Amino acid sequence: MIGFCMAFLHAYFPISTNQQLVVLFVTLFTLGIPHGALDFYIDQKLNAGAGKNHKYLFLAKYLMNMLAYGLVWYFLPTIAILIFIGLTAFHFGEIDWLGKSYTGIHKLVYSILGLSWILFLLSKNIHTAIDVFVLLGQSKMQADEYIHFAKIILPISQAALVGIHIILFFSSKYFFSDNKQFFFAVMQIGCLTILNMLLPLWLCFSFYFGLWHSILSFDKIRQEFEMQNSLLGWKKLLTKAIPYAVVAWSGIIVFIYFSLEAWTIKEVLPLLFIGIAVLALPHLQVFTKIKLDPSK
Repeated sequence: MIGFCMAFLHAYFPISTNQQLVVLFVTLFTLGIPHGALDFYIDQKLNAGAGKNHKYLFLAKYLMNMLAYGLVWYFLPTIAILIFIGLTAFHFGEIDWLGKSYTGIHKLVYSILGLSWILFLLSKNIHTAIDVFVLLGQSKMQADEYIHFAKIILPISQAALVGIHIILFFSSKYFFSDNKQFFFAVMQIGCLTILNMLLPLWLCFSFYFGLWHSILSFDKIRQEFEMQNSLLGWKKLLTKAIPYAVVAWSGIIVFIYFSLEAWTIKEVLPLLFIGIAVLALPHLQVFTKIKLDPSK
C-alpha cells in the first residue's frame, strides 16, 4: 500500500530528484541501516553456549571482514561491485522468498530471483544510475556503453523473472509447502514489478530496500528473538537496534567526510553505497544463520 501511495503521489505531484534523495536518506537511516544493527545480538542468541570470549571474537571477525572488503573497494572497485551485486542478490532473494530453503537448489533459485530483480531495477533506471556506477567502479566505460548493456539486460531480467515463476509453477511441490505460498509469491513479484515501472530509481529503491526489505528483515529478527508482533514488541526491537545503528551511521558519516572531494550529491551517493556495501558483507554472514520454523 505504501509503495502504491508513493507511485500515486509521484504521478500527480512529481517529486524532484533532490526530494527523492531526501526520502532515500530518511529510509536508509531510519530502517535500512538499522536492520543490520542487531547482528551482535543475533550471534549472541545463536551461540548462547559459547564462552565469554566469543563476543570479542565476533566483533573482531566482523570488523576484519569490513576492513578486507573496504580494501577490495579501494584497490579493485569493479570486482567489489560484482561482489556487492552477488551478495545483494542472495540477501534480497532470501528475504523475499516464500518457499522452502532446505537445499542448494532452493537457495540458487531465490538468488537468481534476487539478481533478476536487481538487474531489472538498475537497467530500467540506467539513466539515473549511470553517474553512481561510473564513480563506484572508477570505470573507463562511457555512459553510452552502460546504456547499451542496460538495453540488453532489461528484457533478459524481465524474462528471467517470468521464466523462473513458470518453472516454480510446474515444480511447486518441490519449492513450496502449499499452493498459497506460490500464489503470494506471484502477487509479491507482480506488485514489485508494477512499482518498479511506476517509480523512479531513488523512490523505488527507498521503498524496496529502505522499507520493504528492512521491515521484512526486522520481522524475521523479531521472530528469532520471540518478541510479540505488537507495538510494544516492535518498540523493544527497534530500541535494541539503536546503539549499533548509531555506530554504523557514525562510521559511514566519518568515511564519507574524509573521502569527499566536494560536498555534492554526486560525490556523496557513491560513498554512501560503498559504506552500506562494506556493512552488508558481515551482516549477510550473520543473518543467513537465522532458521525460522516453517510455521512462522
